[in-house]
Amino acid sequence: MEVPHDSHGAALAAGMTYDETVPLPHDDDGSEIVQVFSEMPAFAGEHLERLYGALYSSLRYFRTCDSLDGVHTYVARQGKDISAILLYRIEAGAVHVLNEGMRLPEHEVQRFCSHMFARHAGVGMIRFHAVQIQGCLRAYPRQRFLCTEDFIAELPPDESAYLSALGGATRKNIKRHRNRLQRDHPGFDFRMAERENADEAHVRAIIEMNRSRMRQKNKSSFIDEEETQKILKLVRACGKVGVASIDGRIVGGSIVFHIGDSFISKVNAHDAAYDDYRLGMLCCYLTVCAAIERGCKRFHFGHGRYAYKTALLGAYQPYEHVVVYRSAFKMAAHGRTFLRTAVDGCRMEGSHWFLEHAEQGEGAIWKPAGKLLAAWRARKNRNLDALPPESAV
Repeated sequence: MEVPHDSHGAALAAGMTYDETVPLPHDDDGSEIVQVFSEMPAFAGEHLERLYGALYSSLRYFRTCDSLDGVHTYVARQGKDISAILLYRIEAGAVHVLNEGMRLPEHEVQRFCSHMFARHAGVGMIRFHAVQIQGCLRAYPRQRFLCTEDFIAELPPDESAYLSALGGATRKNIKRHRNRLQRDHPGFDFRMAERENADEAHVRAIIEMNRSRMRQKNKSSFIDEEETQKILKLVRACGKVGVASIDGRIVGGSIVFHIGDSFISKVNAHDAAYDDYRLGMLCCYLTVCAAIERGCKRFHFGHGRYAYKTALLGAYQPYEHVVVYRSAFKMAAHGRTFLRTAVDGCRMEGSHWFLEHAEQGEGAIWKPAGKLLAAWRARKNRNLDALPPESAV
């Protein structure tokens, strides 16, 4: 049941603790109102997906893989329209914002911070993780460091427009490899299964192909059994599984999550025996087309710098870890947090810079660095392969 935003009594009748409503100065677009709930209001799930289209800002993720215990809900409205929803906990004098993967305008962040500092006298800092904030946040002392990335494609309304928007070489290669694959293997098929209709065996097969592919590249897959169980739960909650098969045998596929008007890629993999057909890129392309068919506006390829993502129109998007302090005095009082955040941020940005140059392997310095990186990864994988199956990651 949706609770009217301007009715304290209606909120209580719905069984929620309705903390406060704070009217803000009017502007030409109507009144601005901030509200805080001591739990999750019924209307929040739909608006979280509409506003952010991000897995880690979705109610389905929190209900499936996280906990909403002790979570407060901040809601900002412009007239009748909800302009921001932030979920947060208060721990040890800090507000921890739980939403991730959001794009937030500067004024929304500053309004939230101002409200939190006014509401909670004991709070000295506010943490955001993996967010994009448009602006400098001049109103408060802050720290901002790169923490992750994504490649996001803005999608046109139909597949033909998408194909036309690709580069000439990419478009030609997709058509050529797709036609050759279908000619050499008439039994080739690609189908999407949704949520509970997705077969666990197919999910596990795609994950195993991903692990095998990563080993070939001297990299370690992050998907262990615990992560596999999370993926299976999310598939049942909001997932879609694309399965590429030849005469009924799985040779590739993709696992994505459908949040709002976005497809969010989790795994894309294929059997190395079909490398000559560029099957991995074909699976990804067909999954993007499935997103377009379902009316999605964005496709998230995820982190990791691979040429196929930019070839399929994925644009690099950096996300930051941000800490906002009440004042310079509070920033000094939280000196240990300040130093830890600075060290972690510099380490992350330095690692990102090194890996980017080493993997490209261009120049007198970076070419041997790339070889050393590949050798280190190969040794790490050999050590992992030597572990018992239940210990290997």
